[in-house]
Amino acid sequence: MNTLQLAAIIGGVSSVLAYNAESLGFAPLGSRLLFVGVFFAAMLLGLLWEPLGLDDTFKGPPKENNFKPRQLYPEVDGRDKGTPDNWVGRHPSLVRLTGRHPFNCEPPLKDLMDAGFITPSNQIDMHAFQTCQHLQYFRLGWVYLHVQAPLHFVRNHGKVPKINWNDHKITVTGLVNKPCTFTMDELVAMPSHELPITFPCAGNRRKEENMVKKGLGFSWGPAAHATSVWKGVRLSTVLKHCGIKTPAEGAKFVCFRGPKKELPKGADGSYGTSIAYNRAMEKQWDVLIAYEQNGKPLAPDHGFPVRMLIPGFIGGRMVKWLSHIEVTSHESKNHFHYYDNRVLPSHVTADIANEEDWWHNPDFIINDINVQSAIRSPEHKEIVLDDGGKYTVKGYGYCGGGKKIIRCEVSLDIGVTWKPCKITRHEREWYKKNSRTDYENFDSRGKHWCWVFWQIDLEKKDLCAAPEIRCRAWDQDHNTQPLHIAWNVMGMLNNSSYRLVIHETKDSKDNKGVWFEHPTLPGPQPGGWMVPEADVRKQAIYASLGGVDPRNVPERKFSTSEITSANEEGKGVLLAIDGVVFDASSVLSEVPPNGFEVTVGGTSWGQDFAGLKDADAKKLLAKFQGGKLKCLGVYSA
Repeated sequence: MNTLQLAAIIGGVSSVLAYNAESLGFAPLGSRLLFVGVFFAAMLLGLLWEPLGLDDTFKGPPKENNFKPRQLYPEVDGRDKGTPDNWVGRHPSLVRLTGRHPFNCEPPLKDLMDAGFITPSNQIDMHAFQTCQHLQYFRLGWVYLHVQAPLHFVRNHGKVPKINWNDHKITVTGLVNKPCTFTMDELVAMPSHELPITFPCAGNRRKEENMVKKGLGFSWGPAAHATSVWKGVRLSTVLKHCGIKTPAEGAKFVCFRGPKKELPKGADGSYGTSIAYNRAMEKQWDVLIAYEQNGKPLAPDHGFPVRMLIPGFIGGRMVKWLSHIEVTSHESKNHFHYYDNRVLPSHVTADIANEEDWWHNPDFIINDINVQSAIRSPEHKEIVLDDGGKYTVKGYGYCGGGKKIIRCEVSLDIGVTWKPCKITRHEREWYKKNSRTDYENFDSRGKHWCWVFWQIDLEKKDLCAAPEIRCRAWDQDHNTQPLHIAWNVMGMLNNSSYRLVIHETKDSKDNKGVWFEHPTLPGPQPGGWMVPEADVRKQAIYASLGGVDPRNVPERKFSTSEITSANEEGKGVLLAIDGVVFDASSVLSEVPPNGFEVTVGGTSWGQDFAGLKDADAKKLLAKFQGGKLKCLGVYSA
C-alpha cells in the first residue's frame, strides 16, 4: 500500500464519520468540522508526501538501488541539448558564465541571499503567496505551491559523468597498511557526520579583476559560493579503517581524484588535488567524504554519488565524483593541482608563469579561503529618493580556516571612516536545532564554517550625499579586505572592499535621489562601473540604465511596423537604442542606412550604429549619454 492509498482510506473513513456524526453520538457541527478537516489534511498529506521529502524521511536506511542522482530541475535546458550534459536538469534562472558547455553558473546575488542561510536545492516552500524571482510556481489539484529553484553555484571543467550508485567504488591506496575498496553502500554504513558548510569558488568576484586586466579565468560575480548541510563519513574514519601510516613513516599528504578520462588535460584525464595529513586526520577540521546535500543524494552537477567536502577550503579542493584516495609523502601530481587555484604575484603573466614555471612553486597554492564580503542591497540600478527616513544596506561575509567573522563595516567616504554593521549568525542556531552534541561544543572547538549576514540602517540624506558605498569584513585574527584589487593572472581570491558607485538622479516628479551601480554583473551580462576603456566610461553609465532613468521610460510598446510607419510618415526619426525607443530627430535628419535598431551596449566592441557615419554616430552617442533624446517607450519587435 502506498502513501496516497493510505491517505485515501483515512480520508474516506473521516468523510463517513463526518456524514454520520450525529447518529454516532457526536456533537453535530463540531465533529463534522473536525472530521472534514482530517479528510482534507489526509488527502493533502498524501499528495505532498513525496514532494516534501517525507518519503525519504520515513522509509528507513537506504536499500540497494535506492540512491539515484537528484535532478535539480525536471527538464533539460535547451542550451544543454546537443552537449554531453543533455541528461542533467538545470534551472534556467542560473547565470551561465561559459556559454553552453561546460556548465559553470552562479545565481543572482539577490536571490542567493533572499533564500536564506541554507542555499535551496529544489525544496517545496509552503508560503504560497510569496513572490520572488527564484521561485517557480506549480499547481497540485486546487493547491498552489512554489518550488525554490536550486541556487548553488556550479564549477565544471568538462562533462558530468554518468555514474551508477551500485557500480561506483572508492579505492584507498598508498601509505596505508590495508588498501581498501569501498562500495557506496559500505561507505553509507560507516558512522556519519552532518553539518552546514559554506564553500566558495576561489574565483568569486573574478570579473572585477578581469576588468582591470584580462586574466586566464572566466568572469565570476559575487555569488560564487553556497551553503548546504552536508552529510558523509569523516575522511579520518575511512583512513583509520585502512590503517594509515604516520607522518614519521612518510605519510604527509592525502590525494584525491575523480574519474579517469573525465577531462582532456593531464596524464590520466582526471581532476585531482591533495591536502595535508593533519587537515585530513584531525577531527576538528570536519573533512567529509560526502554523499548527501540538504538531506538528499547529491545532484549530478554537485558530484553524485560522492565528493570531498573540506570546510574552510576553496571549492577547487573538493573533488567531485570521488574515485580514488592515495596517502603519499608528496603533494598531488595531478595537472589541476598545479595549473589551477594559485595566486601568483601581480607581475607574473601567463607567459612568464610558463617560461619560469611559477606553477610548481608551493608558496602560491590556495587552500583556505580569505576573508570576503559583498553588498546585496542596494541592488544594481536601484533608485533611492532623498525623501527622509532610513535605508537598510545588506550584505554577506565569510572566511576560511574555521575563523569567525567578528566585524562587518561600510564606508560612505571612500574608506576614510567606517560604520559597524549588525551581524546575524545562523550557524549556531542550526546546531542548536539539529545537533545537541555539537551545539554544546560549537564555540569551544572554535570552528566557524558558514557565512554571516550583515545589515545597517543609514540615513537616506547621508546615502544620497555620498560618492560611493563600500563594505569590508574582519576575521578573528583581525585580517580584513584591502581597498584595492590585487590583480593576479588567474583572477583568484579577489577580496578588495566591495564598492558601489552612487549617481544623482531625479524621478518623474523632479524629486532628487540617487541610483547605485555595482562594479560588474556576472559573466557576459553588461553593466557596472568597471569597464576596460576610460573613453567609454560615460557611455557605460548610461547604457546600464538603457540610456535613461528607468523610471522615466513610458510604458508604451512599439512594434517594428509602428516605428517604420512613423519614420516613413515624417513623424520624427525613431530609433530603438538598446531596446528603448527614442526620437533622434534632434540629431539626425533621416534613419540610419541599416535601419532603426542601434546598439550601444556597455563596451566599445558591442556597438552598432546601423551604418551611420562616424561623426553622426558620435553626435547620437553624446545625446544618448546625456539623456537628451526624447524617450517614447519600449521596442517590442
